[in-house]
Amino acid sequence: MSRIRVVFSIGELHGGGSERQIVNTLVHLDRTRFEPHLYLVYRSGPLLPLIPDDVPVTSFEQRHRRKPSVIPGGMHRRRVHDLRYWLQELRADVCYDRTFLMTLIAADAAQRAHIPNVSTIVTNPEHGFAPVAGPWRSIKRRKLRRLYRNSAAVLAVSHGAARSAELFYDLPPDSVKTISNGIDANAVRRAASCDVDAPWWNAPSKSGRRLVRIVSAGRLTHEKGFHLLIDALAHLQPQDNTVEFRLAVLGEGPRKLQLQEQIDRQQLTEQVSLAGFREDAPAWYRTADLFVLASLVEGMPNVLLEAMACETPVVSTQCPHGPDEILGGGEFGTLCSASADSLASAIQDFVQDPSAARTRAAAATRHIDTEFSLTTAVRRLEIVLESVIRKEK
Repeated sequence: MSRIRVVFSIGELHGGGSERQIVNTLVHLDRTRFEPHLYLVYRSGPLLPLIPDDVPVTSFEQRHRRKPSVIPGGMHRRRVHDLRYWLQELRADVCYDRTFLMTLIAADAAQRAHIPNVSTIVTNPEHGFAPVAGPWRSIKRRKLRRLYRNSAAVLAVSHGAARSAELFYDLPPDSVKTISNGIDANAVRRAASCDVDAPWWNAPSKSGRRLVRIVSAGRLTHEKGFHLLIDALAHLQPQDNTVEFRLAVLGEGPRKLQLQEQIDRQQLTEQVSLAGFREDAPAWYRTADLFVLASLVEGMPNVLLEAMACETPVVSTQCPHGPDEILGGGEFGTLCSASADSLASAIQDFVQDPSAARTRAAAATRHIDTEFSLTTAVRRLEIVLESVIRKEK
């Protein structure tokens, strides 16, 4: 029996959770049953070297080097056109996309090519659609409704996101299935065992006060809420003279300049560092006293899963819907509202009783191992891809 030729598609390979899930799936996909290919809009991002050698990578920007279109929607139509004909040239069996922006390209291209597509919704669209949709939102929303309805399968990374998507896009009840993100916990722990090469992070307290190291990670966008976390630290530092707080924010993104200006303005340059994208992020999680996720909206955040795998106590905003599901409604970490005051209060609770947080962190690690295995997530996706092919025959 010939292998199923599946095309994975996403915009680019920066350090976001969806990009990491694509890379991890490509690494662990069963090669005896599947022949994976990767299609990108832009061949860029620090995760590119992690793509397995046996996965051919194709990108729109390499295939089409013409000047940008001045016609509204012209570049989008070029991308759909290119992927449609590339899928046909490749004789792909199924096309898989992740993020709704890529669905607008890949699902459209696959359906025009009469190739079954599987789309994954990675965040609650009620809250996550508008901030990243850009212009022509109503048109994009209507188009996504049509594309999802015509897809061979639609997946979501959390139960809450699945139900939200059905309401937001007016899809039939229970038509969106859930496959949670998975992580390779053992690989995360191996990566966590190395030393953090950052003298500022490793240095003892200059003041002799108790040192509390906090780490957060993600793409530097408004939706990740780093501005709230910096404000929270600004509230905390002068209030507690017994503690020296140190915050490392791992990641790159368009709001880096604004965040640095906020740090400078609040005179936190000695307490807060924008440490950039870090391949050794798990080592930062392991050496931190606390991991904080301050997002305004999330799907199923990998960074939270990885921090829990490192047995690091966690605080997360109760944004719809992934963190609540990961943390069991607060059983495996602290949930708080998305505000600077709530984050400051949750961090202060940890400072006052770190032993309780560490007890929950140990339970959280066991929870990750059983419920969020990468192997399980990839096998569930393989079942979906195979079922789609069977339906087509």
